[in-house]
Amino acid sequence: MRRLDHVNLMSSDVTRNKNFMMDELGFRLREHVVRNDGSEIGSWLSVSPLVHELAFMGDASTSEQGLGKLHHVAFWYGFPQHLHDLSEVLTENGIQIEAGPLKHGVSQAMCMYVIEPGGNRVELFGDSGYLIFDPDWKPVTWAEEQVERAIIFYGAPLPDTYFKYGTPNVQSTVINK
Repeated sequence: MRRLDHVNLMSSDVTRNKNFMMDELGFRLREHVVRNDGSEIGSWLSVSPLVHELAFMGDASTSEQGLGKLHHVAFWYGFPQHLHDLSEVLTENGIQIEAGPLKHGVSQAMCMYVIEPGGNRVELFGDSGYLIFDPDWKPVTWAEEQVERAIIFYGAPLPDTYFKYGTPNVQSTVINK
């Protein structure tokens, strides 16, 4: 591992969380997936030239306003080939690979997902995708019909748990607005 790359959080209100990070902490929207009704399925934000350092995705495990969860933390390895090397090591040591190696549409980066012994999902990021230096950058918008391609540009489909599993496994609690 070379560095921590990004964190992805599950949320019952992607847009509200995205707007808070942008309005209060100076993050910039880089990519997002938008439903036909205008609500967001996911958003990817950064404060640097990286395509994202923080992402929010809708929590498909509940439709109630509830607590957020960690979807995954990602570690950057620098070269896509390292994902294949890591796949060998993980398999030889009996650690199940949840998904990948694969390429995301959002970020255009190679990656794979594993569940670490404590139960948290970890993304192993093989490259940084693209970098953004244009001060007039316009966010990439993926339509609802493109969600599968946005998440998996190529590679095997993600398991259903990818959209529903996060840690800690908490009961939904209503949050005052």
